[in-house]
Amino acid sequence: MGRSMLVAFVTSVVTTVATFAVLAVADQRGMLDVFHGGRAAADVPSISGLSVEQARELLRSRDLLLMLQGRQADRAVPAGRIVSQTPLAGSRTARGIAVQAFVSAGPSAVAIPALAGARPDDAVEQLRNRGLATGRRRDQPSDTIAAGLVIDMDPPAGRSVAPDTDVTLVVSTGRAQKPVPKVLGLRLAKAKKTLQDAGFTVGTTRTGSSDSYDEAVIIKQDPLAETLAAPNTAVNLVINE
Repeated sequence: MGRSMLVAFVTSVVTTVATFAVLAVADQRGMLDVFHGGRAAADVPSISGLSVEQARELLRSRDLLLMLQGRQADRAVPAGRIVSQTPLAGSRTARGIAVQAFVSAGPSAVAIPALAGARPDDAVEQLRNRGLATGRRRDQPSDTIAAGLVIDMDPPAGRSVAPDTDVTLVVSTGRAQKPVPKVLGLRLAKAKKTLQDAGFTVGTTRTGSSDSYDEAVIIKQDPLAETLAAPNTAVNLVINE
């Protein structure tokens, strides 16, 4: 009888110890949270870099919810992807709790500066200081900007673009050249008006002689007709005696 009681006592002690050990492990794993007055716990996965739908599905598989808090600029994470979360990945939280997250809006926009009239080297430096890249250079005539200076940019000044966007500098080649009109055979007054209407001026005038033209008409011009010249170029004339 005494031996039976001893065996029963030892068996009871072993069973009790084993039960406590199993309960301790289960409690560490969050399996007994319901007995502590709370919800069962879940491991929070990392959702950074995932699309909203991917993040929602992953959290749903852990009995967690997704709550979007808004958008924030980020150069590393593409627009539309999760950029940050709370609680952090690797932590534990009660099942059914919402994980709060921000969605990347992509890199913050940069405004193209106004650089008209600047030297190309200075313009390049200003663009690089704003995190923009310098693309190709394009030459273009201008009636208002001196040759060798920046006329405009492409994209144009004031436009907001992503960092590292290539910006093409449009550089002035000076005033556009035009063909000099023909004034041979015209009288001086008519020749002067023709030249002025085309954007040129009358330079020196002198007399000459030619049997091929009537008297008092233009028999020579310099520059010659159809020669390309800058606006306001003076055209010298020879008038038949």
